[in-house]
Amino acid sequence: MAPSQGDTPSLPASAEEVKDLASFTSVINKLTSCVGAAINEGKSVANKRLISLAMEEIRRATRTLNSVNTTASSSTSALGEIKACVREEMASFKKLVNTTVKKPTYAQATAAASGLASSTGGPAPRAAPPTSKPAIIITPAKDVKTRQEAVEIFKKCISYRNSTYAPTRVQPVSNNKLRVEFENATQRDDTLTRLENSKEVKAEPVRMLKPMVILKGISKDVPSEDLVKLISTQNPELTHLIDSESHDSENFRLRFKRANRNSNLYNAVFLAEAKVYCKILDLGRVCVDHQRVTVNSFSPFLQCHKCLQFGHMRSKCKSEDSPCSHCASKEHQIDRCPVKNNPNSVKCVAALSSRHKRKHTEA
Repeated sequence: MAPSQGDTPSLPASAEEVKDLASFTSVINKLTSCVGAAINEGKSVANKRLISLAMEEIRRATRTLNSVNTTASSSTSALGEIKACVREEMASFKKLVNTTVKKPTYAQATAAASGLASSTGGPAPRAAPPTSKPAIIITPAKDVKTRQEAVEIFKKCISYRNSTYAPTRVQPVSNNKLRVEFENATQRDDTLTRLENSKEVKAEPVRMLKPMVILKGISKDVPSEDLVKLISTQNPELTHLIDSESHDSENFRLRFKRANRNSNLYNAVFLAEAKVYCKILDLGRVCVDHQRVTVNSFSPFLQCHKCLQFGHMRSKCKSEDSPCSHCASKEHQIDRCPVKNNPNSVKCVAALSSRHKRKHTEA
């Protein structure tokens, strides 16, 4: 176990133990094993201190060996091999310490849970946010008691027998309304025209919202109306994707601001076209005036931090489950997750729950 932040880390060996090649090899093996264990355990401040001390002790041990008198001619060759081995091990450990694992996005985790992960076994590549098909909302003119009754009224109001198309999906939504989807806008508009004078139902097009991203920790010295132009100007990867001539750009537009924990900062939520959405999330951080601020995908839905389901907060949660937000296991939470550094182990609790319900219903 790694020492606490206030303790002085203890090492399993020291440079003073080096007397000859055999003792040097023993000391190096113990110290490198110590470094490896610290790396695997985590990246806390205490572990970093332990790694630094161990690496410095390896250097001291190497210098100590140089001062040991060895008469055998083979010792010089062995010493060179050991030094090369030490340099190789130190370079390997440095690479491990400095490597940061890029976790999959929420969308990738959801895709993996739904069986859409990459065939190579890795996380699914970032795809464009799902785009809804053109659709209309059908509202019955009279009160209906069931969703099936609403479907029957819609079928009586319009027939597609003489048409060259049919709806791709008729889905009941809240208040016994229907969402009717089509392959293209032409089909949607034709249906709207045919239902325009209907007295049985009211038909209206569905408003299609773009995906959203949130920029966190923007200085209050930066006016929100300047954000689009600043982001476009200071981030060449986004310049050709964003129309920065207006702060109300169609492909990247400020939706609203949110308070930040730091009273000197604020967060900003933007509506983004699919290309802008994917690119800005791939960047992870963007330049805004004198800052580099974090960018994340943003969902307007409430999500419970206990059961990880949507539609309520932790204070209103009635579930007895509190699964891990990384691997979806009900046996632990993310602070004790044994695979939290493995990007291929990410699972979406909501997607798994939804898939389980569908299987149960079909059965």
